[in-house]
Amino acid sequence: MRLRYLFMILAVVFLVPWCLLFYFVGDRLSVTWFYMLELLAVACCAGLWIFYRKVMSPLDTLSGGLDMLCAQDWNNSLRKVGQPEVDKIADVFNEMLVKLKEQRIRYEERTHFLNLLIESAPIGVVILDFDGKAVVRNPAALQLDLAAADLDDLEVGMSHDYRTASGSVIRCSCYSFIDRGVEHRCYIAEDISGSVTAAERGAYEKVIRVMAHEVNNTMAGFSSALSTALPEISDAEIQEVLKACWQRSSELSAFTARFAEVVKIPAPRLRAVSLAGLVESERRFLESMAVPKGIEMAFDVSETGGDEVAADAELLLQVLVNIVKNSVESILSTGRADGRITVNVDGKTLTVTDNGAGISPEKSPRLFMPFFTDKPHGQGIGLMFVREVLTAHNTRFSLVTSPDDNLTRFTVRFN
Repeated sequence: MRLRYLFMILAVVFLVPWCLLFYFVGDRLSVTWFYMLELLAVACCAGLWIFYRKVMSPLDTLSGGLDMLCAQDWNNSLRKVGQPEVDKIADVFNEMLVKLKEQRIRYEERTHFLNLLIESAPIGVVILDFDGKAVVRNPAALQLDLAAADLDDLEVGMSHDYRTASGSVIRCSCYSFIDRGVEHRCYIAEDISGSVTAAERGAYEKVIRVMAHEVNNTMAGFSSALSTALPEISDAEIQEVLKACWQRSSELSAFTARFAEVVKIPAPRLRAVSLAGLVESERRFLESMAVPKGIEMAFDVSETGGDEVAADAELLLQVLVNIVKNSVESILSTGRADGRITVNVDGKTLTVTDNGAGISPEKSPRLFMPFFTDKPHGQGIGLMFVREVLTAHNTRFSLVTSPDDNLTRFTVRFN
């Protein structure tokens, strides 16, 4: 029960006997005693009023201060009541409110700055709550193709590089911090594809140049010697063997030349290109790659449907041919009779879908690595060429098989 109500009960208990006394015996008292009792009753009322002013009013003031704290009202202050002890408490309380208000303002300013920093940071930031659920995921983190399972594998203080389905390399680091007495995890993810790709490109360019130089020089002399010796050989069996060697040397030179072409990819000459118009212009050629082999080819495009993008049309067509070629080979490897490839253009997004053998989750991140292939006689050049061209166009791309419909989609998104 609040003290104000206790005081009211005390006042009633104290004053009621006086009222009863005056009511029942007031007419029997002498004038002197009557006025003395009245004076005493007035003195009691005055004492109650002074007690309220000196005790109850300061307590009400302090109670109001507590209500201000509960409501987090930092804009008001306690008024002084004229009692040194209570006024001293009011001064301390008001000084505390001023400090709390300043701290609250600094906290909100820092929180606002931190939120702006996280939102605009070029690196991905993911913050987990106590239950391990992501409560903060900035725009950079949303753009990164990083699975939640990859984050769960990291311990505090660890860093790891992950390859995504688009061939990107993401370096993810795990940290922890204390918030309101509870430890939270946060992850910092950074796309390091540029530096990794540059290092890979520098390495395989050097290997290819050395290999092409040595092989071509050797094969040139070997082929020249064979072509000179062949007319001089009269033995048919030996001549047949030498022809086989000459043919094999030519094939080896052509094999090396295909690797050298990857190094010689020209820089794209960008201009406004309609994705839909580009696909429609090569429709017949793309159909010739699939239809004669019993594979249905469908196009979900129109000449006016796609948005224009900044691209090199010739390089982009080579990319499209490589993608469709891979889809055809994937379907043929399954031996299915209902093979189907769909080319779709939606705005600035190009998607090639097939119902071929599919790609396992383990193999998907490695597809765009230099010289990686899962084909028995593959060289790992096709997707490496595709990666180089699409990266030069500053696009986002991925090659994955959806577990929902078992369809493989190569998706290219232009900016």
